[in-house]
Amino acid sequence: MATQSFDKGNRGALLIGTGTYDHPDLPALRSPEVDCTRLDALLRDPEIGAFEVQTLIDADRSTIERAIGEFFLTASSDDIRLLYLSCHGILSRRDKLHFAIRQTDPERPPYTAISAASIHEVMEECLARSVVVILDCCYSGLFLPGAKGDESTRFEEALVGHGRVVITAGARWQRAWEGHHPDAQTPAPSLFTGMLIEGMSSGAADLNGDGFITLQELFRYASERLHQEGAAQTPRMGGEMQYDIAITKVRKERKQRPPRKDRAGSPRRKSAGPGARNKPEPWQIRAASGPARQPILSNNLLVVHEAYRLHVIDLEARQRVRLIQMKYPGSPAVHGDTAYFPGKDGLLHAVDLRTGKSRVSHPVRVRDGLLAVTKDALYTPAQDGSLCAFNLSTLRLLWSLPAHEFTVSSAPRAAAGHILFMAREAHRLGNMAGPDANRIVAISEGREVWSYETETSFSLDWEVTDQGVYTVVQQNDPSAPPSIVAVNPESGQPIWSFHAEKPLTSEPVAAGEALIFGYTDRRLVALDRRTGKPLWSKTKKTEGQLLLKPLVVGDAVFTADRAANLTRWDLLTGRKIRSQDLFASPDRQSSPALNGGVLYATDSQGDVHALPM
Repeated sequence: MATQSFDKGNRGALLIGTGTYDHPDLPALRSPEVDCTRLDALLRDPEIGAFEVQTLIDADRSTIERAIGEFFLTASSDDIRLLYLSCHGILSRRDKLHFAIRQTDPERPPYTAISAASIHEVMEECLARSVVVILDCCYSGLFLPGAKGDESTRFEEALVGHGRVVITAGARWQRAWEGHHPDAQTPAPSLFTGMLIEGMSSGAADLNGDGFITLQELFRYASERLHQEGAAQTPRMGGEMQYDIAITKVRKERKQRPPRKDRAGSPRRKSAGPGARNKPEPWQIRAASGPARQPILSNNLLVVHEAYRLHVIDLEARQRVRLIQMKYPGSPAVHGDTAYFPGKDGLLHAVDLRTGKSRVSHPVRVRDGLLAVTKDALYTPAQDGSLCAFNLSTLRLLWSLPAHEFTVSSAPRAAAGHILFMAREAHRLGNMAGPDANRIVAISEGREVWSYETETSFSLDWEVTDQGVYTVVQQNDPSAPPSIVAVNPESGQPIWSFHAEKPLTSEPVAAGEALIFGYTDRRLVALDRRTGKPLWSKTKKTEGQLLLKPLVVGDAVFTADRAANLTRWDLLTGRKIRSQDLFASPDRQSSPALNGGVLYATDSQGDVHALPM
């Protein structure tokens, strides 16, 4: 089948995602926003998709219907129109397909949702030569968390027609799954859409190597990748197509300039002085099977934590040397070539990262995910509520702080000669949701030195340094933005308070005289750590919301966002220096690792990338 010319006609894409629903019978979906955001970035990129893109997230019915009408009815005969939907799919009492929006009542879809029939009618009047509809929509997710699709939903029959192509995330008898979400703040793409994104962003879906990714190639690639991952869903394609459609191009690698020649015609030699060195080449390796934590660099090892698993990569060999199974999903503490975590029956356990063999254990039962190594000791809350300190090599108990009126909520951290942790007061547990805390406690040698309390609660996003403890304080109104409070680590006295304009998308990070964090409206913010005043005079924005805690090294700030950008900024001015493509695995409280000028980051598929910076 011939392929329609890539540069012929207008290329338009309309991306619609709905993940928030008012009706209690329609559970929230966390993938639609990231699905649309990442597709928007790829399709809009002139080197990849060259589409004119409109994206609607959680829009109302009239906005969506008008956008669909304008999208199809303004097309000319040589144009391409690509419509993408990620949302709940629901059926009416007469088994008619509808697409849910935020205000949808599942008992009354004909006048509270977008009907497939109305989209079909508009498509029939569209003059575009090529019309593609991609559906990653759910129905049975109402009954099974994380699932999408239903036996009786007939996506193909509902929308296809002459000259129209519809691709669905699964067959009618299957469910199409959302991605694995590490937590509510770090959503992942849907499995099917994630494979489409992977194929286009990497160029791997160019199966014939001609530099273009056609619709059939993209469909085949996504289907085969889902099969390789063992996903219980089989994408479907229906409709008629006169030409195969070139959806994207493969981004060309920039060619290096040949060495300049001197007057004699021979290449100029680079200086071979003691400071001369070749820039390392980027590389990547498969670690986890999906989204995972950002890598921890320890003793020339990269440790990637995936729920119940530790993937250990040897940097020199550039290969994975060990897979360590854990009994609990929480993150371990890592020091040198040893990992500490609760083993069988919750007993404290130390494992050699290179061999996977147990080194030593202790009969105390510890709480999962709250272990930390600071000041050459291991600190962890026990299941009886006490806070314990252990010798790193022998796990000999150094001291124990008995439980009083509070419960430890965070992994301990060290600052100004003290060990600090967040806690919840026992009598307030019933009034607080989730793992939040209302108290910061500083201890030394097993004794409480000071505590700082709030009438509301802290989030677990905080930064601890010898100069200040920077905490995010929630408001009584859950919809109100939080405040950031700086506390003296020696005395527990507040230094300054900053009222945030929006919710934060990551844990703040302190470096030099700056405190860096991101807002949900994509603004990157830098405060003066001494005063709490903004450092940058102009607004700085990332392409998407931050996925990771910013990484600061010297005068450089590195951010990773939902638009698949890994960006380097100048810390002093906030100037964007450069960006490269990488959709990082979401990790609100961690950053990539940097060593020897190479940045190591985990992507959304579980691969670790080594990127010379």
